[in-house]
Amino acid sequence: MPTGDGLLARLLPPAPVSLDVFAALCEASEAHGNGVMEVTQRGSLQIRGLTSSSAPAFAGIAVKLGLGEDDAPPILTSPLLGLEIGEGIDLNALAMNLRKKLRNHPAIASIGPKVSLAIDGGGALHLDDVPADLRLRADTASHGAHLHVSLAGTAAAATELGWVEPRHAIEVVFRVLAGIAGRGAAARARDFANPADVRALRASLAGLILGEPRPAARPAAEPLGIHRLNDGRVAQGVAPAFGYADASVLKRWVLAAARCGAHSIRPAPGRALLAIGLAESAGEEFAASAAAAGFVVRPDDARRYVVACSGAPACASALLSTRQLAAQIARTAEPLLDGSLTLHVSGCAKGCAHPGAAALTLVGPGSLVVQGRAADAPHACVSADDFVAGLPRLEGQRLRLPGGRERSADMMSRLGAARVLAAMRGAPAHD
Repeated sequence: MPTGDGLLARLLPPAPVSLDVFAALCEASEAHGNGVMEVTQRGSLQIRGLTSSSAPAFAGIAVKLGLGEDDAPPILTSPLLGLEIGEGIDLNALAMNLRKKLRNHPAIASIGPKVSLAIDGGGALHLDDVPADLRLRADTASHGAHLHVSLAGTAAAATELGWVEPRHAIEVVFRVLAGIAGRGAAARARDFANPADVRALRASLAGLILGEPRPAARPAAEPLGIHRLNDGRVAQGVAPAFGYADASVLKRWVLAAARCGAHSIRPAPGRALLAIGLAESAGEEFAASAAAAGFVVRPDDARRYVVACSGAPACASALLSTRQLAAQIARTAEPLLDGSLTLHVSGCAKGCAHPGAAALTLVGPGSLVVQGRAADAPHACVSADDFVAGLPRLEGQRLRLPGGRERSADMMSRLGAARVLAAMRGAPAHD
């Protein structure tokens, strides 16, 4: 796809990537792009700065590395599928068979390119917060060897269809996707998330699904840190700051992972990278090397709570150099960024990096939205410098309460938009 710094390629690795393959991908990024690599919120890899002449060569390398096959629709699996402790069903074979059977299948040939499928093995590093058109989730603790099937959105928002045995899962997926495809290339699963269509879908799946209660909610998945694997080794998650890094930095990180015993890399939702196969005793050394290279290694790192798109000049639509500003915001607002809220820096009103609402959204070149999305009507016009200067003043409002224990998100809700703006300008913001 075209961007301000050339063409962008997006890859969704179907499985962990060997260290050699990941290093070769970094080299291809440098040789055929501008060397900037990104991990998206959904766990895809993006290669930036390709040109019309270099993109075909890069595509050829991606195919040779086993990373260039197109899924129709794309299938996102748990990043440690089949490796996590606590997974009762290994769904790798199911995912592999689905990829083979869905590719070029006539019943879904017309399906829209944005339709997606999530397969969740039921481990701690799950996909509950990743939106998908169709979701399969294992939950052996309460339903044995069954998969929960739901439509449209995150796990909490999705419309449930019921439970299916793994041996019938492919047939259920086909029927649902064929129904979506039958409504045209613009159709999505959300078009079926109404009482009449849900009843019709359940009726068409009679004998294949059981209409029992949906699985219980789970704590949010946290990709950063140590994840124990079922072979006695561990995976360790780190994150490139603000979701991007130079390929040369990533290559050095891969070498550090190899020295610590890792055998593969997997991008994960939350703009994270997992080094898989480490000995647990090597975790501290690996984390230290990643931190020294500028990676985020702690879940409470303030940089995790500032979301920035690629910004100017990388994006032709951007009117703000977002990533340089994001680093400044994270340093300045560190006390405010207690994990309860997110700050969003968007180069334009499209809000690509964070489609949802944020506590504060600065939209290029100088609009501020309080507790809303980048596309919402702004509450004020503010320069980037004034926005940064106002953050410590806003933190001061939280500290005014006895003990200073109020969460930042609670403080924002208590104040409301008008008093948040007043506080950031240095004016009184009394209750």
